Amino acid sequence: MADIEGISSRRGAGATRPRSRPVRARTVATAALVVMALVSVACSRSKSDTATVLGNSTATTATSETSGNTFGTMSQPVCGKAPAGEVNKASDRGITANSIEVGTISDVGFSGAPGLNQELWDASDVFTKWCNSLGGINGRLIKDDKLDAALFNYNQQIIKACGIDFSLVGGGGVFDDTGQKTRLECLLPDVPAYLVTSTARGSDLVAQVTPGPLNSLNFGTARYLADTYPDSVNAVGYLTGNVPTTITNKKQYQEAGAAFGFKTVYDAQYNAAGEPTWVPIAQQIKDKGVKGLYFVGEPQSFGSLIAALAQINYKLDWISAAANQYDPKTLKSAGSALNYENVVVGIGTTPFEATDVPAVKQYEALFDQFLPSSNRKDAALGMNSFSSWLLFAQAAKACGADLTRKCMYDNATKVTKWNGGGIQAPTNVSQDTVAGPCMVNMKASPSGWTIIKWDPTEGVFNCSSQNVVALHGNYGKGVTLQDVGKSMSDLP
Repeated sequence: MADIEGISSRRGAGATRPRSRPVRARTVATAALVVMALVSVACSRSKSDTATVLGNSTATTATSETSGNTFGTMSQPVCGKAPAGEVNKASDRGITANSIEVGTISDVGFSGAPGLNQELWDASDVFTKWCNSLGGINGRLIKDDKLDAALFNYNQQIIKACGIDFSLVGGGGVFDDTGQKTRLECLLPDVPAYLVTSTARGSDLVAQVTPGPLNSLNFGTARYLADTYPDSVNAVGYLTGNVPTTITNKKQYQEAGAAFGFKTVYDAQYNAAGEPTWVPIAQQIKDKGVKGLYFVGEPQSFGSLIAALAQINYKLDWISAAANQYDPKTLKSAGSALNYENVVVGIGTTPFEATDVPAVKQYEALFDQFLPSSNRKDAALGMNSFSSWLLFAQAAKACGADLTRKCMYDNATKVTKWNGGGIQAPTNVSQDTVAGPCMVNMKASPSGWTIIKWDPTEGVFNCSSQNVVALHGNYGKGVTLQDVGKSMSDLP
């Protein structure tokens, strides 16, 4: 088999991990969107209008960033023809001598938010077109099946994928808990862009480029805030939408915050379907004497809360939030109030503001070359999808002519250090039960986002082991192969 970057012996399969209650289909559209706060990277984050766009949007020929078959800092070619003398086999479902058929799931067709997470499909299109132009994976061209869960049809799309696809790659769905049992019953691996629910995050046959374990959490932002604003730790508040999944997520942050000395004086929920005015909640925060507030929800509401706090002339030491607030919607909704508050958001993808990172330039240039019509080039969730594709391609390529699900999955889950060539924080794919230590804090202002330089150890990222907190609460569990009467020995 070919060499594969950053691998060690594969982790044991079938581990049991924590399950949250599924959010029911009757949840209103706005509440469903709040669930996206659980994504471990910034969701649908785009650069501001003043940001530099690299490359010619109408270019169809290779640029200096897109020429060649490596990506970012990856030393091995990503794609290419089969080695001379090697004859591919039609060895598995979705595998022929000349092709690989995989599925990418998203919620693009959700009527409540048409085009939701279109960037998953766009990034997948860019990768597959680029890879196929280089000769495919060992000469096998990729066929990507677009699986539209439309929010509430996740399991139906998994059923479809079970019949035709070799693996899931580069996708994600809000209600991903609904399809995990079906996926494991048909032994379908998943190399996702993200997972949302505890059920999905804890399930077997998953190789995550950004592991989201249920028993540990990277809360480096809290460590930064405690060091920078030590007087705030005795008066911390938490606010989230009234959705079970986000409430569970908030509890994880709250337990982790306590490890950094955070003492809760305010713990509340807002109406995920929409607040007519945020002033009463802002007043509650003031009345409780909150000095630092952590928010779990969606950007529009986050910005509205910041504006309401400024309206009542209450200044906290800081306001922080989950990574999905790294979004222009936060800037637009909060407006000039961002001059009034210290808004800090921790993320795990490479910021678009890190313009000197070659992988960021190459990623954008590949969009210009292979999908110039896309308006999602600068959506950070697309970066996560692209990173998943890179991991899948590397793992599949290392299998050579006899490509099977077991070989691909084993290779992917042997990777001990992964950063997608530089488009995300370094993570350990082989240890998906332990949170990675790397993160970067971003500060919001009316003019955009800026990188907070806080003891960076790998590029822009702070990778201190002190950022990771072990969690002891019951946050649910995933579905195991044993739960469906299967084992790793059944995987072809």
